[in-house]
Amino acid sequence: MHNEQGNVRALYDAIKKAMDKLGQPYEIVFVNDASSDRTLAEMKEIQGRDPHFHFADLEANVGENWALLAGISRAVGEVIITIDGDYQNDPAYIPDLLKKLAQGYRVVSGRRKDRAAAFWTKRLPSQVANAMIRLVSGVPVHDCGCGLKAYQREVLEGKFVPQGFMNRFSPVSLGVKRHEFSEVEIVDRARISGQSHYGLSRIFIVLRDLWVLPFVIRGAASWQSRLRFIFVLFVAGALISAFQNRWVWAVTMMAFAAVSCSNVLNLRRFVEAQAKPKFRIKEFR
Repeated sequence: MHNEQGNVRALYDAIKKAMDKLGQPYEIVFVNDASSDRTLAEMKEIQGRDPHFHFADLEANVGENWALLAGISRAVGEVIITIDGDYQNDPAYIPDLLKKLAQGYRVVSGRRKDRAAAFWTKRLPSQVANAMIRLVSGVPVHDCGCGLKAYQREVLEGKFVPQGFMNRFSPVSLGVKRHEFSEVEIVDRARISGQSHYGLSRIFIVLRDLWVLPFVIRGAASWQSRLRFIFVLFVAGALISAFQNRWVWAVTMMAFAAVSCSNVLNLRRFVEAQAKPKFRIKEFR
């Protein structure tokens, strides 16, 4: 949560209600992403009276991707459920996710219907992005952006991905296969407080990162080295073609070199993210 003071108690109450009905042991972990309002104070008040509730207070604002991974790094359950801090995901669907997960899937995601969001700036870009993700990955995901997901612990344990990949490409970027994934339809709720931190610009980020997704799935570190070599070959080919006045070939080779270079840099983000996660927890209770 970043500056979500008006949603802390409402979301906590809804999660607690859903979990208490299940009659199973559980914990709730909220993450404060360097809020400047009373978000952390609200979390501390809840933690003081509920032993099932914990909070992680981050040293600096790192965004949804790293805040999620910070909370996951402290979770102890065999099943980990993620949920957005804006109150739009309804915890009442948690039992449905768990039932589906018990059928043998590694990840089950919510699929929002009748989204409470603007069509041009939210829903349309999301539909386009998810269609491209399905095409590239082969995983039948329709709503990567839905924060309500249930994971078997081993899918997430010890894994760190760069900024944007948890909230735009999970679970595809975590290596989940087609037959290991399923969805549950959920109803999207309107915000009751705070402001969205996302807009139309994310579609361009998705397009950039889609290029690298097939290589991420097959091993970021190994493909980084291969693509670096391929980049050198394309540059050499472009120079030779230019020297021979074969300009169409030279331009084509440089275009492929640019794509290869972009993927090398993007894959480096994965290697660095795994070696040095970009969050620091100041306090965990």
